[in-house]
Amino acid sequence: MLRTISPQDMREMERAFLEGTGYPSILLMEHAAQAVVEAVKEFAAPGSRVLFVCGGGNNGGDGCAAARLWMQQGGWADVWLLKNPSQMRGDAGINACLLNACGASLNVLYGDAPDIPEDCTAIVDALYGTGFSRALEGVSLSAVERINESGLPVVAVDIPSGVDGSNGHVLGEAVRADVTVTFHRAKHGHLLFPGRSCTGRLIVADIGILQDWDGAQGIDVLEEADARQLLPLRPMDGYKGIFGHVLVVAGSENMTGAAVLCTKAVLRSGAGLVTAACPPMVKSAIQASDPCAMVQAVADGPCLNADVADRLVQMAMGKKALAIGPGIGCAEGVWQAIEQLVCCDMPKVIDADALTLFAQYGGTVGANTVLTPHPGEMARLCGVEVKDVLASPVELTQQLAADLGACVLLKGATTVIAQGEDVCMNVTGCSAMGTGGSGDVLTGIIASLLAQGMSPMDAARVGAFYHGRAGEAAQGKVGARAVTAMDILDALRIE
Repeated sequence: MLRTISPQDMREMERAFLEGTGYPSILLMEHAAQAVVEAVKEFAAPGSRVLFVCGGGNNGGDGCAAARLWMQQGGWADVWLLKNPSQMRGDAGINACLLNACGASLNVLYGDAPDIPEDCTAIVDALYGTGFSRALEGVSLSAVERINESGLPVVAVDIPSGVDGSNGHVLGEAVRADVTVTFHRAKHGHLLFPGRSCTGRLIVADIGILQDWDGAQGIDVLEEADARQLLPLRPMDGYKGIFGHVLVVAGSENMTGAAVLCTKAVLRSGAGLVTAACPPMVKSAIQASDPCAMVQAVADGPCLNADVADRLVQMAMGKKALAIGPGIGCAEGVWQAIEQLVCCDMPKVIDADALTLFAQYGGTVGANTVLTPHPGEMARLCGVEVKDVLASPVELTQQLAADLGACVLLKGATTVIAQGEDVCMNVTGCSAMGTGGSGDVLTGIIASLLAQGMSPMDAARVGAFYHGRAGEAAQGKVGARAVTAMDILDALRIE
């Protein structure tokens, strides 16, 4: 499992390791440089010309060391420096001065950055590391603009310059890398937007810090092996009764598709049985699209109303999990219909209109609950603006989870999931999933996994992982612009 680390914790861990073991710090820089050069080889042929853009700190030292190694392997290195080598301190200064002995072409920048050499094949960004948290300006900004305008492949050292390593914020301009080589562990800013969009493909390189010295907290990022391991076993003699029965409360006159997608996703994700409770016009849509689902009409009108509350409670009896909210609408009486289910202690997923109503009326949900808001719904639940959610997705998700005592899954290009002390990010998925109904599929997946016995946190993060994988597969089949939620459902494979 991948686990991120904050820049501050990374610096403290590295300091403790060096002081506690006596390991030479310059060797860590050498290991980092070697990893950078290996990444450069993906874009630059042996003997070709590479531009190394280096700051005055340790990130610049990594770049200088990489430039030297590139030359020692027969390549040509142009080096732009923000400081004269004699002004650089410590290991960075040593490596900058070594470049003179190797005959590198050094250019200390005092004004605007010059043009990129015409025969340059790749660029290494080593201006600023993960501790950088302000807007680029002056010569640094000029250098980054040259890098981004070049059209050449870019390898970023540790993190693209201009990206805040702690949260992914970009205050102005930032390098847009094709590959980022980071060290020991990924940083939060690599995976949170907009920093993730600047990172490109992320390589996490071992630079020699022993795992025994790494006790730092972080954010888990599920990988495929982790997701598979968390899935419940399906015994050879299993039958529908032991794989769980889900009650889906979804749909209204103008939102029949939400109920269809959620109901179908439950069965596609391994639950043995599903029953949908919905208005009459939704019943016929579900029956026509999925003969494997059971459906009961529970309201006379176009949407749920207060009169069906007791019947929904009766239908929930004996079920293993509930999915509440997709397409139910926010008309008067809908909250009264679902309130008892929302506040009960059964395993359940609360999504879509149910979240809007819950934000309006409030209540308790309990530890067996997964809430799946998008940023707009999250803003209503937290009493903030959407921009606040986008600026602090991890912090707000953790806070809401703590306030409710539940599992909260904040949907997005990077999904954040939290419950108690646990926090996880999901990075599967693609832009093709920005289509109506995608969230309804996710609700069905998570409810199905809950019914099969998974904990809310595990059901949420495994569900998000496979939901994203299905989106990627659908995009690969029909292209990003053509994907619908049905395509995501058809591509869903949980195994």
